[in-house]
Amino acid sequence: MVDDNSSELPRHRVMVVDDEQGIVNAVRRELNTPPLGRIRYEVETFTDPRAALARAREQEFEVVLSDYRMPEMTGLEFLTELGKIQPDCARVVLSGQTDFDALVQMINETHVYRFIPKPWTSYFLKSTLAQAINFRRVNVENNQLARQLRQHGIDLPIGSVNDMDQVLVVDDDVNVANAVARCLTRRSALDDVFREVREETHSRLPDINPQRISVQITDSPQHALKMADEVTFSCVITDYRMPVMDGAQFLTQFAEKQPDCACIMLSGAANMESVVIALDLAHIHAFITKPWVDYELRAAVAQALMRRRLQIENRILAQMCKARNLGAVD
Repeated sequence: MVDDNSSELPRHRVMVVDDEQGIVNAVRRELNTPPLGRIRYEVETFTDPRAALARAREQEFEVVLSDYRMPEMTGLEFLTELGKIQPDCARVVLSGQTDFDALVQMINETHVYRFIPKPWTSYFLKSTLAQAINFRRVNVENNQLARQLRQHGIDLPIGSVNDMDQVLVVDDDVNVANAVARCLTRRSALDDVFREVREETHSRLPDINPQRISVQITDSPQHALKMADEVTFSCVITDYRMPVMDGAQFLTQFAEKQPDCACIMLSGAANMESVVIALDLAHIHAFITKPWVDYELRAAVAQALMRRRLQIENRILAQMCKARNLGAVD
């Protein structure tokens, strides 16, 4: 049955960037082909990522679909620059040539929301976009409402967000799990030296306060899932290769129990497929390769905790703003 009110539905702005004209045409055609459900798209396509960046300075987009391998600029470079222009735009990688290292780098540096392999299916493409749009909408709305409340001089009630972050480390090698725990709760003299080198050669990375985290470890993903029924964790760090279930399967089940928990995969055995599954189903914040560098692991955890805390604070403030009827989001 045709929706007679379809023309009145809001159109969500989507940017598609791929150096192949046939690909951008196919995506545009796919997004405007029934069944459309309750979502309509305003699609702008680009074969030149620099032209896409120029357009992003003029027009706000809700979602960007970007290829990785492009002659003028890689997907990583493009998404990094786009993030500076439109930090709220949800980033989705649409590629058939992305290698494992490139995907990991995009997850860690640009925090892509999803990865869609080529060739794609219509259902997966449209469902991914719908989820990305909703994810962005909730975050933007909460951010705006929280900012509005702060402008009225109202901040979070004391104790509304725990000062102590609970971190769970899951690895079938207890020695590794203990090493991760030590990394997060202890410092060495070399840490500050390494951080200074990183700051001189790269962008500044956040670090964690060992006094504000409590780390629990387990060598069993099944036990970890039981722990999730009793303890609210801020971050879970898991290996990939484990008995009974792998890290991607574990994170998927864990995310169903605690969707606010930041997920990080730490492994030397994961492959492209497992990382894509973990990204799509558990929305992992970072992937760290074994053996790890202590400061980089701490920086990834610190950033994950910071993003999680901000999202929760904004959500609480948004609820307070609505309860006080201080106004709707523009």
